[in-house]
Amino acid sequence: MKPQQTPDFLRKSSLALAIVCLVFLTPFAINNFIQGRLLLGTGSLALIAILIFNTWTITRYNRYYDSLTLLGLVPAILFFLVTSLRSQGIIGVLWCYPAAASFYLLLPERKAWIANVALLIVTLPVAWTVIEQVLAVRMMATLVMISIFLVIFVRVINEQQYKLKLQAATDPLTGLLNRTLLEETLEQATAQSHRTGVAMTLAALDIDHFKSINDTFGHAAGDQVLRRIGQLLQGRVRRVDKVFRLGGEELLVLLYGTGGKNGSSVAEELREAIAALELLPDRPVTVSIGLATLYPQENWKLWLKRSDENLYQAKAMGRNRVVT
Repeated sequence: MKPQQTPDFLRKSSLALAIVCLVFLTPFAINNFIQGRLLLGTGSLALIAILIFNTWTITRYNRYYDSLTLLGLVPAILFFLVTSLRSQGIIGVLWCYPAAASFYLLLPERKAWIANVALLIVTLPVAWTVIEQVLAVRMMATLVMISIFLVIFVRVINEQQYKLKLQAATDPLTGLLNRTLLEETLEQATAQSHRTGVAMTLAALDIDHFKSINDTFGHAAGDQVLRRIGQLLQGRVRRVDKVFRLGGEELLVLLYGTGGKNGSSVAEELREAIAALELLPDRPVTVSIGLATLYPQENWKLWLKRSDENLYQAKAMGRNRVVT
C-alpha cells in the first residue's frame, strides 16, 4: 500500500503556504481596491480570510481541516482565478500555476486531483475566450504537466517520510514496535475504550532468566531468542493488536477488543507456545506475563503500571506464569 500524505505534512506545508500567501496577497488585494478592481480585491480578501483561519487553527490548536480547504479555499481560489482571467487576461493565466501547485501541498492526493480537475474545468473555458486559443491549449497542457510532476514529487516525499517514521518506530533487532509509538498507541486505545466501551488488555512479558541466557550462551544466542519470540508473538496475535519491545527482554502486547477472561486465555496460549519453542540446546525458555484489562476512566499510565505490577508478581511467584 502506498503511503498517503500525513496530517503532519499537510499542517506544516499549509502553514508555510499560508504565511507566504498572506505576505504577498495582502498588498495585491490593497492594490486591486486602489485600482478599482473591486471583485478581484474581494476575491483576494476571501483567500486571505481563509488562510488566516487556517494559520490560526494550525498554530493555536495544531489542527488542519482539509475538507475546509477543499470546500472553502479551493472555490475561493477558483473564483479569484476566473476574475483575474477576465480582468487581466494573460496575467490571470500566470496565477493558475502556483494555484495548481498549492493544491498538492494543501490537500491529500485524491482531493488535490479533484481540485486540479475543477481548476481546469473552470478556468479553461474562460481562458479560451480571453486569450488566444493556442495559448489556452498550452496553458492546459502545462497545468496537466505541473500536476503530474507534483504528484511524483509529493509521493516521493511521503514515501521517504513513511520509511523514516517506520524505521524510527521499529526495534531493529526484533522488528517489533519500540517505545516511540507506545504513548500515542495507548492513549488512542484508552480514549476509544472510554468512548465506545470496547475492552482493551495489556500483557507485559519478561523472558525468564534472560541475563543467565546471555551469560551462558552469549549475546548472539540471546538476540536470537528475542527475535524468535518476537516472531511468535507477531504470528499469534491479530493485525489489530500491537506488540512492543520496551527494552532488553521486556515486551508488551496490546490486545484490542479483548477483556479479562479472553485476555487470560490468550496470555496462557502465548506462554505455552513460547515454552514449547526449542530456542536453546537442553534448556527451555519461558516468560512471565502480567495482564491488565483497562478499567473505566483509567488513564494509560495507570493501566501500564498495573500490567508491570502483575508482571513483577508473576516473577516473584516463581516465573513462567500469568498473573492478572
